[in-house]
Amino acid sequence: MLNEELFYLFLITGTANILAPGLGSVMTITLSLQHGWKKSIAGCIGLAVGIQILFILAVSGLGVIIAASPTIFAVIKTLGACYLLYLGLKNFFKDASRTSGLLKHAENQQPEGAIAQFGKCVLVSITNPQPIVFGISVLPQFIDASLAYVPQVSIMIAVYGLIVFVVMLATAILASHARRFLSGPRGPKIVNCASGGVFVAIALWVLAQTFLVI
Repeated sequence: MLNEELFYLFLITGTANILAPGLGSVMTITLSLQHGWKKSIAGCIGLAVGIQILFILAVSGLGVIIAASPTIFAVIKTLGACYLLYLGLKNFFKDASRTSGLLKHAENQQPEGAIAQFGKCVLVSITNPQPIVFGISVLPQFIDASLAYVPQVSIMIAVYGLIVFVVMLATAILASHARRFLSGPRGPKIVNCASGGVFVAIALWVLAQTFLVI
């Protein structure tokens, strides 16, 4: 049902992508600073559900492409690897002070209820272009064309949503206990560099595998 090697790489890449400070993590930290981490769980669920909806839309047409043309599939994988390189370099040079400024601003916002949190976070995920680009260009790297397509992507989407929830919840907990670290440039910078390194390494591996296959 799954290629274990590709699935493990998917877990590493997906986790690194989620850990990279972005709109979802800023939203989670905002909720944590406003309510405390326990009352931010609904928002974390909303972010995960929104990502899963986007991924379903992103991969709905990939199965036909994979079955129809291995060459097109190889091109998609190559473009996805280039996108990973872009994400890696972008994270290396991302301005950490911008993220820390948003975190400080979060402390002054008014609290809201669980239902409002959930709906708002689903909307944040759905309107964020980065996840759907990730789903379209990066997810194919971890699909084995010799195996059934639907079971592979179904498992990956479900697992990715679970990772989003776990990482966002952990982020909320850390935010409530490490405000000074997260509000300064050093914390976001460390996460940026670590996730950037993972993206670059995976991208180089995908390019090597793709061109060897071609």
